[in-house]
Amino acid sequence: MKTMIARAAVIGALLAASAADAQWYDTYKPRESLYMFNYEVSSAVGSFSDDFIDETSWRGFGFEGRSMVRDNISVGLGFDFNRYSQTYSNLTVQTDGGGTISGPVYRYADQFAMKGLVHMYLRPGALRPYLGVGLGGVWSYSYSQVADLAVADDGFDFIVSPEVGLLLTAAKGASSAGLNVAVRYNYTTADFAQVTDAQSWAVILGLFAGY
Repeated sequence: MKTMIARAAVIGALLAASAADAQWYDTYKPRESLYMFNYEVSSAVGSFSDDFIDETSWRGFGFEGRSMVRDNISVGLGFDFNRYSQTYSNLTVQTDGGGTISGPVYRYADQFAMKGLVHMYLRPGALRPYLGVGLGGVWSYSYSQVADLAVADDGFDFIVSPEVGLLLTAAKGASSAGLNVAVRYNYTTADFAQVTDAQSWAVILGLFAGY
């Protein structure tokens, strides 16, 4: 049911965006467009950390496109990917048949998110602090192996990602460039293994260009 709701929400958002684009394409001219490539360091929280992987993920990246629709508000699209992995030297896990098995355990989880973005910038200038939120869908894939027993799961679910950040403009003229620094919280409805509603924190460091 959660997968169906997530798919419906994403499809509805895309259809609305397409309709808006068709209506205003000829007249809309953004005040500024920002393009960002981000590196992400992410840590699982809640049952994601307690029951599956508690090591920090150093393998994350993202891309964002933002258009200023007002002097202090932008809308856009974002894509980000994170891989979490961990090897336990010895762990006892429960099998689907109700028994248990002990031994070294290797686990990993991939999450790829596609989100619509809204950001509000709190002040103009070379240092622009901002608040933002992303809403959309996330594809999750998890894998766990102990001895010769392997279990995999995947699904498409809902994600919401509030964040606080800062744009540091290093060069400005006809175009601009600088750094993007942010902290983001990711809440999803993804369930896998013993995990319910996978959640995480991410620290983001990126480069942006503005036109």
